[in-house]
Amino acid sequence: MNNSMWRLVLVFCLLIATTSCSQAGEAGYQLVYVQDGDSAVLCCDKGKQLTVRLLDIDAPEKHQPYAEDSKARLERFLKGESLALRGSKRDRYGRRLAVIEVNGESINDKMVESGAAWVWKYSKSQRMRALQQEAKESAIGLWALPEAQRQNPWEWRQSHPRK
Repeated sequence: MNNSMWRLVLVFCLLIATTSCSQAGEAGYQLVYVQDGDSAVLCCDKGKQLTVRLLDIDAPEKHQPYAEDSKARLERFLKGESLALRGSKRDRYGRRLAVIEVNGESINDKMVESGAAWVWKYSKSQRMRALQQEAKESAIGLWALPEAQRQNPWEWRQSHPRK
């Protein structure tokens, strides 16, 4: 993708980010679609969409083992539910960084607890690290894969840069 195409994508993301409908902590969002195991596009009652990057987790990238399973798990957690968001910061792509909740339960935690995502390498959450350790010890989700197939997404991205 050339520079002008990236600029167009960035402008589009910023446009979506600036037209989102609710403030942090408000409920009433619905799933539009899941992009991957750590990001989804949501919509609210005003019909505006926003892209949310789940805070403190990192899911397998598209061509990594377990990527489709992770994406499907997130979709199962969100589909048909009324979603609430906690967090209002944005990442460098204009996506809202948030905890997605269903009935007061953190989906971010559930993704790590079920072995569908890693705790993000810069996360300060000891609770999430404990959930990851439990999933690892129980060999569930991506932790059931042979060790040679489990590569942290941040390391995978370094060895597979986007073109």
